[in-house]
Amino acid sequence: MSLIFSLANSFLKSKKSRTILSIIGISIGFMLLISSNILMSTLEKSNENIVEEKYGNYDLIVGYQKSSLFLNNSDVDKINEFDNVQQTSPFLYPYIGKGNPYKKEIEIQPMYVGLKNDSLSKEHEFTKLSSGHLPGKSEVVIPYSWAKAKNLKIGSKLTFPFPPNEEKTVRVSGIMKKSEYLHSVVLFQYDWLAKATSQNNHVTTLMIKLNDWHAKGQVINQLKEIDPNFFIDRQIKMDKEREQLGGLKPVVQGLNIAVLIGSALLLISTLQMSIQEKKKELATLRLLGAKKSQIAWLVISESVIIATLSAILGVIFGIGISFILKGIITRVSGISVENIYIEWHSIMYSVLLGILITIVASIIPATLASKLSPIQAYRQSIDTEHKTRIFLPAISVCLVFLSVALSFFNYIKIHDPKIYILSAAILILSTFVGISFLLKCTVKVLSFIIKPFLKQYSLLASRNTIRQLRRSIQIAGVTMLGVIISIVGISVLTTVRDTTEKSILMKYPLSHVIDSNSEYDEPGLPLTFYKQVDSIPGVKSVPVYKDITVFTQNFDKSNVKKNSKLMLYNVNKESEVMTALQGVDFNKMKNSLPLKVTKGSINTNELNQGGVVITDYGSKVLGYKLGDYIKFIHDTELNFKEDKLEYKDEKSKEQILRLKVVGIIKDYPMQEGPDIGIYTSPEFMKKRFNIDSINEVYYKTLDKKSQSDIENKIETLIGSQPSSKVILYNRQTELETLYNQFNQRVAILLSCVVLICLLAMIGLMNGMASSLQERSREFATIRALGSKTKSIVRLTLVEGAMVTLGGGILGVLFGSILLNQLLLSLDNNSVTLPWKMILICLIITPIMGLIATLIPALYLSKRDILKELSE
Repeated sequence: MSLIFSLANSFLKSKKSRTILSIIGISIGFMLLISSNILMSTLEKSNENIVEEKYGNYDLIVGYQKSSLFLNNSDVDKINEFDNVQQTSPFLYPYIGKGNPYKKEIEIQPMYVGLKNDSLSKEHEFTKLSSGHLPGKSEVVIPYSWAKAKNLKIGSKLTFPFPPNEEKTVRVSGIMKKSEYLHSVVLFQYDWLAKATSQNNHVTTLMIKLNDWHAKGQVINQLKEIDPNFFIDRQIKMDKEREQLGGLKPVVQGLNIAVLIGSALLLISTLQMSIQEKKKELATLRLLGAKKSQIAWLVISESVIIATLSAILGVIFGIGISFILKGIITRVSGISVENIYIEWHSIMYSVLLGILITIVASIIPATLASKLSPIQAYRQSIDTEHKTRIFLPAISVCLVFLSVALSFFNYIKIHDPKIYILSAAILILSTFVGISFLLKCTVKVLSFIIKPFLKQYSLLASRNTIRQLRRSIQIAGVTMLGVIISIVGISVLTTVRDTTEKSILMKYPLSHVIDSNSEYDEPGLPLTFYKQVDSIPGVKSVPVYKDITVFTQNFDKSNVKKNSKLMLYNVNKESEVMTALQGVDFNKMKNSLPLKVTKGSINTNELNQGGVVITDYGSKVLGYKLGDYIKFIHDTELNFKEDKLEYKDEKSKEQILRLKVVGIIKDYPMQEGPDIGIYTSPEFMKKRFNIDSINEVYYKTLDKKSQSDIENKIETLIGSQPSSKVILYNRQTELETLYNQFNQRVAILLSCVVLICLLAMIGLMNGMASSLQERSREFATIRALGSKTKSIVRLTLVEGAMVTLGGGILGVLFGSILLNQLLLSLDNNSVTLPWKMILICLIITPIMGLIATLIPALYLSKRDILKELSE
């Protein structure tokens, strides 16, 4: 084995320039692998600190959402004994949830929370204070909005009721940080609050910190064994940010795989060139008695040497470039990076994986080398024609047609996303099977197209390219890989961005949303709150009233087959539809949002008398037309029994309403997607169902100069509400987050594509240098016959451009098909052709070939003709 390695080393040294170029190319792949590994580890560490700062350094909250239910000391002790539980801290919510006997006494009060002054409780969002300290006995921490609205300071005195006991006066010990979520929460010392409310040893919820957050699932299962009815806050958002880094990690991992594939193709090309150049040497070894397996091991040994040297360089430069890119990755990811973290065991794993892939890739050329006929190889050192097995092109073409036909049939008939994925897999398989045939055909077509412009160069260049096809396949494959990644990656990211942007704009038709965040059966914000917001100068607002759930009683069942996605319910032995009845201030809506009436009219008097408005979609699906009466019943009049809904009693039949359709609108601006809602006036909802509370308030500021003042006023109004659930959303913040994430992914993707293109150029430069070296006598003969040096250079440049442009054309073709298959699997219902990306790829790929071929061509042009002819 040592002799084989020594011989492999000698062969590599004999072709130093080709070996060096190969090592540089493959080391780029290792460099990206190592640097991405280091940078992702660094981002994960930095992101962990940010996530902990954002969500708190704890993993679970377990307990109940009712004050009548609680964990006792025995439950808490059991949880503390779990292997993966590091620390716990109790919380007390004495008046939380439904069925609270003291609801009237504390209805206008904020939510009381009792907690201990320990290290874990300080991780909760409640305890992030702008000033002061956590409460002790007879002390309270209040929200920032309270302090501002009521001019409260540290040391101020407040009086709160503590039923069933008397009121108590407490001192303000701290003020929370400014937060849109904490407008009505007050904190007390746990033991003091338990005593004040006569709830000693009651733990409403328990905060849990684990030794390893990956063990969360196991701990949750253990908690459910104590009580299956536990409410468990899993910190899902926190875990997603930990795992995905906002989606960066899977993108980087996927592109790493693509670069490894490119490196493997470059290695295959390099080894095939090595075999081509050493045919006589290999033939001599065979004639001297070397076995086929020894020849194969000789080639594999070359790959081991190249891969090992590339890995060493990749590690060195990968670590170096990680420090250089520290500032750039901070700007791209939006994550503050202070130090670079190097996980050596992970780097070693990546290096070994990369070496393994490159060695496995060498099996193909090693097998080809072992099958060389000694006599034929000795007589002929140049691969004059790359022969393709006849059945492979036929299989490839059949697979392409099968993939396209399957996608088309699925688009017309089935609409199953899995079939699109299967079609994409078949398409990818077809490229592997038939890339040789496809590239050969592409080169011939290119020769025909450029013939009027380049005349004799097109024919000679295409013949030489096809003759050297074996070594050109991998280069074209790498180019094709880069083009496919560019087209598919950027187009999918752009589609996702546009879809999400549209969704955000539909979700927030105005720039801001105040969400009551209340449950279905809970009251929302009072109407007075909306009036206060609407009265602020420079604000234009639209209220969204609370709705009720109703079931139709005269649904047109003939529409069921046409609209099979409609959910039907068995209501009193009839198939009916569940929808919502909601009051809408159409006058306010018309002033701020587009509202198109397609049939009838929106008349406030008619709506007050029981008229309703539905959408075009609702009319089509439900079968109701202008002038029809919709019969429905409130869900409170029904009982659920054995998968059926039935009237509660005989009086429920009397509660069936008949409302007349007086108007049909194109769509309801506040509803995202298909809408079968029924809309009437707020006055009717108040009169008939006693509902006039607000679920959401949409608003926008008309005067940007006074925007800060407006936001302060609205925060003050929100802070004065008794509900602690009120949330203020800003559409621009959501859009900025979306754009930042899009730019992150595009930057990473383009960086990867640049490296893949660099791999292709290095491979082509290496291949052309070897090819031109083999054909030096041919070119010398052509020059001796009178051809100018410029003609030789032009001929070689056209060859290089044909290889990369051929790969680019195939990449555009297969990338466009693959893109549409993936988009259709994501419910994109139209065929997309990214013309800009296609044009860019078709321009850049031949330029890559020209640049990569220029240096070998210039070097060849300076060779001595007589010396070449004499050799």
